[in-house]
This record gives sequence, structure tokens and C-alpha cells, in this order.
Amino acid sequence: MINLIYKKAVVWLCPIALIILWEEWLNFPRAVLEVGLCSFLILGGAVWYLTWRPVAVRELQTNWHRQEFWRFAITPGFFLLSVYLFLLIIENRAAEHFLILGANLILWLILQNLFDRFYRSNNYPASSFETISGNVNSLSLFFLVTVWYSFSTFLDLPVWQLALMLVLTVVFLTYQIMWISGLTFKASWFYLVIIVLIAVEFFWVMLFLPNTFYVKAMALTVAYYLASNLSRNHLLGLLTPKMVWRYLAVGGGVLVVVLVTAQWL
Repeated sequence: MINLIYKKAVVWLCPIALIILWEEWLNFPRAVLEVGLCSFLILGGAVWYLTWRPVAVRELQTNWHRQEFWRFAITPGFFLLSVYLFLLIIENRAAEHFLILGANLILWLILQNLFDRFYRSNNYPASSFETISGNVNSLSLFFLVTVWYSFSTFLDLPVWQLALMLVLTVVFLTYQIMWISGLTFKASWFYLVIIVLIAVEFFWVMLFLPNTFYVKAMALTVAYYLASNLSRNHLLGLLTPKMVWRYLAVGGGVLVVVLVTAQWL
């Protein structure tokens, strides 16, 4: 019982600590590396503490308990990285405060979901973390791609370096969502390769369009969201013509709205 109280406290203390750390960072912007290291240590420690538990004898027959930390850490880890980098390119102080609060609310939801999954499994919806992972992974990709497009312009980084970072990100995020959905790497690797190729092609094409960073990133994120969700549902045997049209309608509608209302340079 006391152990559960400690774990529940971690769910709250981790976002609070990150809010305090990042708000102080705004006053000391040169402490980039120090803040980044502390942030990952705080979140990594929280995820490890929540996913670690004494393993019953009957569970020793599997390797689940040995690998779950790294797999569950992908979604919050990439989200933390994306927000951390995104804060570097924001110039509006009000937007910075809003992002810090909103991001840590999402991290709280992730940690709370992990707590429920491991310690309140009787009332835990089977697809809860799957849903959160899919949405948060897409949001992480949006933030990261926005940062990479800005780096391409302001730091003049080579496109191949940005494309490599995109490939690694998409591989990890897609692997995580496939794994949490119960799909093995052997069953999903081909679709993972296709999704990576789609993301890289989209990234390359959007480089030559005169849109803002945010518009380009949103377009690529929508493409990734459609490709990953259609692939996952197909592998799970859940894909129907109605579902395909629904995804295409929503994704296409978002792309049209974003591109039509975008500010062309």
C-alpha cells in the first residue's frame, strides 16, 4: 500500500518538477544542456519507477518485465525531447508558458495511464495507452519536424542529416505504436519501412514549398498519422472500407484547411 502511495506521488511530482525546471529555464536560457539532462533524468526515473515492480514467479517465464521500461519510455521520452527543442524556437513568452503547462499536463496523463495499467489493471481499458501513444507520438512528430525545418533554414543543416533524424524518429514511434497494439516486429517491419519512406518523401517535398514551418510540419504529421493508423488497423484485421474513408476524409480535410488558411511567404 505504501509503495502504491509513493508511485502515485511520482505521477504528480514529475510534471510539477518539470514545470518548475522549465519555468526557471526561461530566466536562464543559457542552461540548455543542464536543463535537458535534468529533464530526462526526472522523466526517465519516473517511468522506470512506475514500470518496475516485483515479478511474480509465474511471470518469470517471459521477458516482458525486462523490456517494458524501454518500450513504454519511447512515447514520453520523444514527447519530452520534442517539447524541449520546440521551446528553443518559440519567441513569445506567453506561448512558452502555455506550452510548458500543456506539455506537462500531457506527461501527467501518460504517467497516470502507466500507473493505472500496472496497478489498477482491473479497471484499465485495454486500448487506453495505445490511444494515448498514437496521439502523443503524432504531436511529438509535429514538434520535431517543425524544429528540423527551422534548423534547415536558420542553421543551414544538410537535408540528409535532417532526413536521418526523421527516419530514426519515425522508426521508434511506429515501432512503439505497433508493439503496444500487440504486433510483433516480424509482422510489422514491412509496413514500418513503407511509413518511413512516405515520411521522408513528404519531408523532402515540403522543403520546396513556400509554407511556414508549422504548415509543413502539420502536413507531414497528417500523412504519418494516416499511414501509421491505416497500417496498424490493417495488421490487426480491423480495417474496413468505411474506416479507410473516414481516415482519408479527416486527414484530407485537415490538410485542405491547413494549406488554404496558411500564410504563404
